[in-house]
Amino acid sequence: MDRDVLVVDDAVDPGVYEAGLDPAYSYSLAETVDGIAPSFERADVVVYDHGQPGMGVRELKETVRDAGGSSYVVVVAGAEPTPELLSLSCDDYLYKPVDGAALKQAVDRAMALGNGDLREAVSLTRKAHAVETALSRTELEGSPAFRHACRRLRELARPEVLCELERVDADVLSAHLGLIRGVCDGPQAARADGGQADSRRPEAGDISPWKFREAVESAGHAVVFTDTDGVIEYVNPAFEELTGYAASEVVGHTPRILKSGEHDEAVYDDLWDTISDGDVWRGELVNERPDGERYVIEQTIAPLPRNDEPRGYVAINTDITEKRRREAKIEALHEATRDLLSADRPSAVAAEVGAAIESILEFRINVIRVHRNGELQPCHVNDKAEQLLSERPVYEVGEGFPGEAFADQQAQIYTDIRDHDGGTALEPVVSWLYVPIGEYGIISVGQTEPDAFDETDLNLVQIIANNAEIALQRLRKERELQRENDRLERFASTVSHDLRNPLQVAKGTLSQLDDCTAGVDRMRQAHERMEEVIEGVLTLTRQGNRVEDPSPVDLSAIARACWTHVSSCDTELVVEVDSLVVSGDDARLKHLFENLFRNAVTHGQASTIRVGALDNGFYVADDGVGIPAEERDSIFENGYTTRDDGTGLGLTIVKEIASAHDWDVSVTESGTGGARFEFVTATQYRDE
Repeated sequence: MDRDVLVVDDAVDPGVYEAGLDPAYSYSLAETVDGIAPSFERADVVVYDHGQPGMGVRELKETVRDAGGSSYVVVVAGAEPTPELLSLSCDDYLYKPVDGAALKQAVDRAMALGNGDLREAVSLTRKAHAVETALSRTELEGSPAFRHACRRLRELARPEVLCELERVDADVLSAHLGLIRGVCDGPQAARADGGQADSRRPEAGDISPWKFREAVESAGHAVVFTDTDGVIEYVNPAFEELTGYAASEVVGHTPRILKSGEHDEAVYDDLWDTISDGDVWRGELVNERPDGERYVIEQTIAPLPRNDEPRGYVAINTDITEKRRREAKIEALHEATRDLLSADRPSAVAAEVGAAIESILEFRINVIRVHRNGELQPCHVNDKAEQLLSERPVYEVGEGFPGEAFADQQAQIYTDIRDHDGGTALEPVVSWLYVPIGEYGIISVGQTEPDAFDETDLNLVQIIANNAEIALQRLRKERELQRENDRLERFASTVSHDLRNPLQVAKGTLSQLDDCTAGVDRMRQAHERMEEVIEGVLTLTRQGNRVEDPSPVDLSAIARACWTHVSSCDTELVVEVDSLVVSGDDARLKHLFENLFRNAVTHGQASTIRVGALDNGFYVADDGVGIPAEERDSIFENGYTTRDDGTGLGLTIVKEIASAHDWDVSVTESGTGGARFEFVTATQYRDE
């Protein structure tokens, strides 16, 4: 393949790469970030000089991601590694000066890997082993990052992964096992069955039984071997850690010793029927430790065949207790969203957020601040926070730990806030988690023990923050809508009062002039038009309010009823369905049809009006003069009319009523050349 390896280095020694790379590989060179992206499509491995000015690992990985690449990244550095290497977004590490053999081994190893657990195991082993060789035991024990890496390597030490590691690179397998056992070499641990362990360190030519035992005993998953009657013959150390039982307490017993009583016998009958037939059983079980504590496992049980007959069974158990707890918490958080969305003010939202954090996530210390006029003001401080901390201050945006996180719109975890300037003022609460609620505020969660939060905790609080942001957005929109409705209502009342009073005086005077002048009819028509305008304005200001309490409404029946008030002897109404039921407001829908019918008769000069159903809506069409295509975008605007005596409010009212029902309304040409109004909505329509 062309360009298998991309070298990102501004001072590269071509001789190293030419001498080290397999002839089957070729390499290309990029000296700047701008030169990287075009080469990623054809690059499987990226060799990157960490000391190159202006190009950090973060920029490199962002370029990889933006280019859609999943390349294996090898960092070359001139300084001895520190625990920070474990958090770098790279897959491998080489120490300068790099010789051709080391480079070839790294690239060959990378070419043998895909994505997934094997790649993670190789990557984490290489980086952790590099850190281990550079630091003292005391420094390693004091590094949370190194301890976390070793815990993750233990989880990855499944037999299938370790076997693949041996195939890819035996040195990586040895380093992996050494890291999870706490040593890189030395005598083996005593056998779990009490036998004597072989003190000789196996050589590469040794056959697999020892390696199999190493894999099983080092695995992060509990492994159990039983005979054909289900009597336990062997358990690995991970089983002892998971169940709380020592091997000596369970060997010779059946797994029934672990039963919690959570499952009925049908579950175990199905298990035994499956494995007795030679098939693999997979499922989840709730078991119980000696102290009564329950835990959840994901279990796989497979027969161990000999001459087509089982000679025993092997069970591999994965502890998913925390996973199930986390899922339960996530579900509970989404359930709590209903309470958030029903809150009627920001302080109520803050109180619901604090209650969810305390009751669901079980974090007893939390403060919720809302953003007002450039300040983050405490809106909810729970009891434990009040007890342990002084009165919580108001922060300006960018001030203090909450202000910085809010200004950056970036969640922050402080493992021990006393290590930061000003952090001692928050004692005895030393672990803090800050999560912005968008532009509306910030959540502060504390614990009295250091290093109390992890990424899972952050994700769960983030779920609450996202839901709170939605609730606060809704409140803001409702307040803005209410202010606008109040303004329109005041405007309509003013128009009504200021026009109706003189109108009544004029009409009263007009009634005394019936026999006096020929212009009285024109005056009466003008007064009637003024009254239509008043009624239209009042209707317009009220129809746009969202329909909050809809009920089933038969549009076919409403259309027929409205026609009796609008009908013309020269125009016919055709309702094409017997019943068209929607969820809406009966009174407002009558206004909608009356305005459409008047528009078709008065302005469209229609002889036939049709009402029919669409797949997700309905239409009203006529055979009148139609609406020119260039005017269809403006017909719903306030004041649009084709007649000198029109109010220009009828179709605006139609659009407002549609919007209040969450319907989209559009106009097009009917099959007969007239106007066709279509109403489309996500609300379910049905013919009955």
